[in-house]
Amino acid sequence: MTHFSSPGSSLHRIMALFVTAAMTLSLSVTVTFISAKSASALCIANDFSGRWRSSDSRLSRIDVWPGEDCQLYAKAWSRCEGDASHDCSWSRRANELQSTPDRNFRFFTQGWNNATEVVQLHLKSKSRLAAWDSTDYNSGTRDSFWVQMVKDR
Repeated sequence: MTHFSSPGSSLHRIMALFVTAAMTLSLSVTVTFISAKSASALCIANDFSGRWRSSDSRLSRIDVWPGEDCQLYAKAWSRCEGDASHDCSWSRRANELQSTPDRNFRFFTQGWNNATEVVQLHLKSKSRLAAWDSTDYNSGTRDSFWVQMVKDR
């Protein structure tokens, strides 16, 4: 028995191949998009993320957000010296939050011209945070304090 292929059956095979390739590509793009969206959602879902406030003028606010690399970044604020009704940022740049094996603990370091300041964040709940601020001055003195913070809604 001899098989021969008609022009119509070759066309059907080529079309089937293109349809299969298009469906595979479409599925791949969909899975990649969903995976990226899920990864992004996981970044944002971190309990440290958000704006934290305290009534202490020395550390009145900390903003925490995930970067594109899923690392957490923070920016600290104090009450402005000339206008206590506003917050003034400690610096123009954000600080990367360093993690520890204990997921409820993060810290960042701020360098000043006369001191080095370390802020440690302890997550107490989804809406409460304790911050410990310790400043080592070049003169050899040290200042430290605790601040209780609540998350903005």
